[in-house]
Amino acid sequence: MRPMRAISLRVHAIYRARPRLVITLAALVGAGAIAGLGWWKFRAGPAAVAPQADASHLGGSAAMQEKPLIVPAATPAPRPTKVVTFADGCVTAECHAMRGATPWLHTPIARGECASCHAPDTGGHVYPLARGRSELCSSCHDTRWHTPVQHAAMTDDACLECHDPHAALTNDLLRARTVRDTCSACHPRSEGLVTHTPYADDACELCHNSHGSDRRGLLRTATLEDNCRSCHVAAADRTQTSPHSHAKVESSCLACHAPHTASHKGMLAAEARELCVSCHREIGETITGATVSHDAVLKGERCARCHDPHGSDHPNMLRADQASICVSCHDKEVKAADGRTVASMAGLADRVAAHDVAGHQECAGCHSVHGGSHARLLKGVAQEVPMGPYDARNFSLCFSCHDSLLASLPGATEFRDGERNLHAVHLNPSDGKSRGCASCHAVHAVGEPRLIAKVINFEGSGWNMPMDFTLREDGGSCGGACHEPLRYSRLPGGTGDKLKGGSK
Repeated sequence: MRPMRAISLRVHAIYRARPRLVITLAALVGAGAIAGLGWWKFRAGPAAVAPQADASHLGGSAAMQEKPLIVPAATPAPRPTKVVTFADGCVTAECHAMRGATPWLHTPIARGECASCHAPDTGGHVYPLARGRSELCSSCHDTRWHTPVQHAAMTDDACLECHDPHAALTNDLLRARTVRDTCSACHPRSEGLVTHTPYADDACELCHNSHGSDRRGLLRTATLEDNCRSCHVAAADRTQTSPHSHAKVESSCLACHAPHTASHKGMLAAEARELCVSCHREIGETITGATVSHDAVLKGERCARCHDPHGSDHPNMLRADQASICVSCHDKEVKAADGRTVASMAGLADRVAAHDVAGHQECAGCHSVHGGSHARLLKGVAQEVPMGPYDARNFSLCFSCHDSLLASLPGATEFRDGERNLHAVHLNPSDGKSRGCASCHAVHAVGEPRLIAKVINFEGSGWNMPMDFTLREDGGSCGGACHEPLRYSRLPGGTGDKLKGGSK
């Protein structure tokens, strides 16, 4: 029997590729002998089994198996006019042979147990179903009829919308050749530049239960987040467990991501910045209305450069503390869009003395990081070079934290000689040319007391001069940058040193 088995297997393989060729060859080599062999094998098989309520004899849900080889006869038998019993056999070389020649058979067919699903011939060679479609299938298979969400195909046409009840080319007895072809018959494929891997691999069943589910979309898990978590563990965990996250976003993952295909990296439903500002509208208005822009917002990864879109340990879902994020770009000189060079801020957070705002790593305390209307992305006006007469509005940024009285009342500042307010002397001098705070102070901290700059730029000229500032217990002194060396003391009477032209 081994040579015959080898021949049979070879014929089987050829048939799967060229069924018509096999039929022709079978006729040439003796259809009668082959048909007789097929008939003998079938009659020698198990007897028909009457329908049973649970059909446990079919092996439960494992109701498909590889077919026994049955080669179709060259000339099929005509439709019977007499009653054919199940004991006579249904799948022979002459009758329903194509069922037996298909690669995968429904287990009752493979076992010759047609009576498991069909009632006897009622006349005219008609074998009605023994029970209703859904009841018949669910007697062996877990069809998920008990779930609140049902696949419409099952609801409308029972299982036969997707499955062939007798034989098919796949072990799931799908009517189409693949899961993709089966699903796309009702759910047309979407196209995009980026495709979700399961969708590209035609593995719809990784995310969806094809029969029924407790959730919309026939998702396999209780929640959409759990469905995504099955592959995207790290991102899902950040979203659900981080102190600052998108966990409460309506529709969760699908609020930002497309599940099948997309036109943007990361399966985003829209371009990253547009997606963000669709919810964060005030930020979008800031970016759009800015007359001074921030390149980080407009180029490259944009919002994702600074923010983790899923979750973070830092407020505002920042990828790190503010200073670390800012210095990740500003750790070297940066060429701004207007042509100026932004100085390196490397080591800003590690300086010995620091501006209180910078010391708390809050660059956004002074800068509009998404865009603004003031030079250097400042949140207010901060005069750098001498201007006209003193106007507190020219120092609006500094006075947003510091009391503006330090520019007028003697007791409001420690920068005084006796009772003479030296801040007022610089901000509101007798020559009518108000100097800005940045004329003396290095606002990003340079390791100097009182944030006094070591070197200053003389009135915007490009000429850098040493300040030579020294802090003493009762006052201090500064040397010949803008003026001759002068001292000050908070002791009664002061030192008497006066800035020329600075009588105030």
